[in-house]
Amino acid sequence: MKFRVSDGARFFLLGQRKTIFVEASQQIFEVDDLTAYLTCLLAESMSQRRLEADLVARGAGRAEARRSVRDYLLYMSGEGLLEIAFDAEEGEPLHTHVLDLQGAAVSIAYHDRGLLDLILPVFDHQASEGLKPSASYAVAKFGNRVCVSRSRSPGMIVAVNEAVPALKALLTEDVLASLGTKVALHAALLVKNGKGLLICGAPGAGKSTLALALLEAGFACGGDDIALMRPDGLLRGVPFAPALKRGSWGLLEGMRGTIEAAPVHRRLDNQYVRYLASVPFASDDAVPLGTIALLRRRKGRTALAAVEPARVLSELFLGAFTPTRRLDLSQFDALLGAIRGASAIELSYMRLDEAVEMLSGHHDGS
Repeated sequence: MKFRVSDGARFFLLGQRKTIFVEASQQIFEVDDLTAYLTCLLAESMSQRRLEADLVARGAGRAEARRSVRDYLLYMSGEGLLEIAFDAEEGEPLHTHVLDLQGAAVSIAYHDRGLLDLILPVFDHQASEGLKPSASYAVAKFGNRVCVSRSRSPGMIVAVNEAVPALKALLTEDVLASLGTKVALHAALLVKNGKGLLICGAPGAGKSTLALALLEAGFACGGDDIALMRPDGLLRGVPFAPALKRGSWGLLEGMRGTIEAAPVHRRLDNQYVRYLASVPFASDDAVPLGTIALLRRRKGRTALAAVEPARVLSELFLGAFTPTRRLDLSQFDALLGAIRGASAIELSYMRLDEAVEMLSGHHDGS
């Protein structure tokens, strides 16, 4: 494989200081001589072996050169500044599939059997034949780590147990970049009786746990993290496999066997999660909103309370995303119409079974 510094980074001298400007983050930071030298080399694509040979030719020992190049590549990958291209050295992929990301289609090629067995079960339910991918990914081992290559964009070098979360993060970027006139809402979407239940809450509020618990009450999973709202106000989820954080693994008694059988992955924020791809997913049909539930974890009895539409609008608006980073008037009107047509409530609970019973009953009757 070959590496190149992405077009979004620019090396320059500021007096005697060696610096890099990063367009995406609008940051300027100073680097040492070795980082500056390797950054200049990687204005063109080069292999790790060639980079090491160049440092050896300049007087470094082989072990030192190998360590320096590895550390540099990991650093630039972590900064999102490294493009990775696979070549003949990786050979033909063992398997390739195309994923339908609800508006975007991407292909993933697997060059390692262990990675295929680890990653494929998490994403294969999103595979669809006949779609033309707008982006292509490839994954392969890189020493004891994993390289994730993405066409025309920075890739990642991560630990093996970080490969799935890293890939999901990149795929999420593809979803958000291909929204068009749709609006992405940060919420879990469940579907029952042809109507959507949107669960909103701060990170750690338990959206994914409650969403999975509601499946036993007859709901289908639209997605546990992103819901896409069309210009007509109808919604459908992005059906990534729901991710359960460590603290929730023992809460879903009916799914205990499935949860314990799922591998443990480490997200890039150091949270440990398990992905459950075998749950019942909703169809691709967009649905009207029936219920919007604002989630609150509080001590005391489980309770539902009506919520002012203005508060719901504020919460959804704060978590809304479009490619332009703003809602135009028609998108705002669609969001407002969806809220007006739904029952808006706040769910306060400690016991999961009570929350499921109360929320399911409310949605069925709305």
